[in-house]
Amino acid sequence: MRSTFLSILLFLFLNQVSSSQDVYTVKFRIHGIHDTTCLLANYFGNGTYIKDSLKVDRSGRCVFKSASDLPKGVYLFIINPSVFFEFIIDNDKSFSLETDTSDLYGKMVVRGSPENELFYHSIRFVKGKTREIESIQTVIKNLPNSDPDSIASLKKEIDRLNDEIKAFNRDLVKSNPETLISLMILSMQNPDIPEAPILLNGRRDSTFAMFYYTNHFWDGTDFSDDRLLRTPGFHKKLEHYYSTVLDNYNGQSLRYIIHKSDSLIGISQSNPEMFKYMVSYVTMHYERCEIMGFDSLYVHMVDTYYKTGKSNWLNKTISDNIIKKADRLRPLLIGKIAPNMIMLDTNNQLVSMHSIRANLLLLLFWDPDCGHCETEIPKIHEIYNQFKESCGMEVFSICSDTSILKWKAGIKKRNMNWINVDGPRTITGNYHDQYDILTTPVVYILNEQKVILAKQLRSDQIRQFITSYCKKKMVK
Repeated sequence: MRSTFLSILLFLFLNQVSSSQDVYTVKFRIHGIHDTTCLLANYFGNGTYIKDSLKVDRSGRCVFKSASDLPKGVYLFIINPSVFFEFIIDNDKSFSLETDTSDLYGKMVVRGSPENELFYHSIRFVKGKTREIESIQTVIKNLPNSDPDSIASLKKEIDRLNDEIKAFNRDLVKSNPETLISLMILSMQNPDIPEAPILLNGRRDSTFAMFYYTNHFWDGTDFSDDRLLRTPGFHKKLEHYYSTVLDNYNGQSLRYIIHKSDSLIGISQSNPEMFKYMVSYVTMHYERCEIMGFDSLYVHMVDTYYKTGKSNWLNKTISDNIIKKADRLRPLLIGKIAPNMIMLDTNNQLVSMHSIRANLLLLLFWDPDCGHCETEIPKIHEIYNQFKESCGMEVFSICSDTSILKWKAGIKKRNMNWINVDGPRTITGNYHDQYDILTTPVVYILNEQKVILAKQLRSDQIRQFITSYCKKKMVK
């Protein structure tokens, strides 16, 4: 009995010791503030999230304690919205940070956290070199163009300083491979692009640099480590990769973007939190993307990761809504045959959109009270007059207003001398759902087989597209 009692005491003691080892204790002393409240926050994705509020005493001291393990990453001590400093929460669980508001990073003293010492040493080194570079850039800016030798010499000095930063980062990573600062350095580095190869025509490959940059953009980034999600740079780099590198480079096809996205997401699968973030980010990016045709990327994401049940972190209602949106967009993707619409025209006769013979058919969804329609429809009318005969263009105009009088008055006012139908008077269902019409005006352009060629275009884009399309048809 005594032995059992002692065993229980020992068990409780060991658990208390283990529990106390898991408690984070971070002591702060900030010279220049007193008797106030500051905030502790952490990065996640593209936001910062408040973790706790800390009462600062008259000597500038405060303490943060956590009884549970904290998500590892970069945290912020916020004095006010414009004055804060960053620090690392990783493997060191009890440490102190002391600094002064006159130079938060320069005067930082770290006790008990080798990784934060390394973090601030890195920041101070890079900031110092960056200041030198900026100073030289100012000198170059003020030099006359007539002094090319001096400019070239100063640019070499900038290259030398940049090489020093790269060498410093290489040494830091080599000596401290498991640290968060090393993870951040590796993830933020840009690929060094080699000289382009020479093609058979004797010229250098002009596309080589962009494709090399794209293919090596993520070299060194560990997608199995979710600490990256709680750093200030990862989301920005992800955003740059999609918005600038992939989306806006004409050499990339939709298939190529799908391949690159699926590859990144596949690499992240070993870490559930990283996988969840990557799937969510790419899906949201292409849900919001306004580049014509890129809605097919959203549909791909939904088909691959939501319909298959891989996005099991979402509740059923949200997941169902995402899937429904993709299903609504699927028939409207470029290359699909446009859904037919059969509606009553101004003579109260049913007109089938699919029965209209035209080399190019422009679908125009409009409203008599729409201000934007007021400016766009006259421009579309000019385009119609220009291409009706030369390119065999026709317009199928769908009005959203339920008032027949207002509809007909709007047609007369705008001289809309094409095929006009009343959207609400239909036998083919609600066109808002059929064509994902949330606002007006909206334009779709179809070929003679009623295949969707283009959509969601402004009047200037319509003219440009039709001009290019008709030229190609004439060449053929």
